Amino acid sequence: MSRKPFRIGVVGALTIDVNRSRGGSYSYMGGGGFYSSLSLSRIGVETVLFTAYGPDMNREWVESLKRKGVEVYATELDRSILFENVYQDSSRLQKTSGEPSRKIVVEKSRLTGFDAIHVTPVLNEVDHSVFKELEEAGCRLSIDVQGFIRTSGVDGCVHHVKRLLPEDALSRVSYVHMNVDEQFFFLNHDVKELFEINPGMIVELTNSEHGSMIIYKQGCFYIPSLEVETLDPTGAGDVYAAVFLAKHLETGNLLESSLYASACSSIKAGKTGPLFDFSFNEVENRVKALKRLLENLY
Repeated sequence: MSRKPFRIGVVGALTIDVNRSRGGSYSYMGGGGFYSSLSLSRIGVETVLFTAYGPDMNREWVESLKRKGVEVYATELDRSILFENVYQDSSRLQKTSGEPSRKIVVEKSRLTGFDAIHVTPVLNEVDHSVFKELEEAGCRLSIDVQGFIRTSGVDGCVHHVKRLLPEDALSRVSYVHMNVDEQFFFLNHDVKELFEINPGMIVELTNSEHGSMIIYKQGCFYIPSLEVETLDPTGAGDVYAAVFLAKHLETGNLLESSLYASACSSIKAGKTGPLFDFSFNEVENRVKALKRLLENLY
């Protein structure tokens, strides 16, 4: 008998993104909540999104996400968080409409029956009480650090700050995703401090087209990236973190999980937000290509 699908919850805002990249200019739904939940649903995970947005959100965008298999519970904000992302070469200028009017709080009664929860804020919009509730519910916990190191300045620009997540909340986390720039704000010294907080933690450190590293207390390894035409990198890290979590729950294999995460992330980099989707065959073909790269590398 085949195992029933994994059930993973995602916690994070749905944003309105206004992007300018090699893929053109567009406005569409974004945020870790969007990219993570859509990715999980497309690889066969039963996905529940605990999110927040305002009355200015295009409801058809949300309905489209639901039609793709994501169950959505939303906190209503006075207005949605809006991000402007302008890409030039390898740099990004990011502006935002400001801090959200309230935090996302998940009712305890809804936190049953999950194999894991992925917390992926964009601007510290997830109430930290969620971490204690998740621990009490027995959920394995994954985070993307980006929303825990950002604030909105009076100039409208996104500014990076030292980690806003307290250590007692971090001690409950099994998976941490961050990119190479974010690590300097999330960490006080180096990655070893995370294993002092939780020796079983797994760290996914991504570096766009330069590949990724999986780091754990006993060691680490490198995964190359496929060469693709990057049209819009927005959300690629969100995809990586969500897929890695799901595949590691399924296989328990760090290498296999990172191959699938990298494959799905590369698909996102080649598509703008409104066109982002992927099929089983598309993912499997990229995983095979990555395995050939690894054979040549090692």
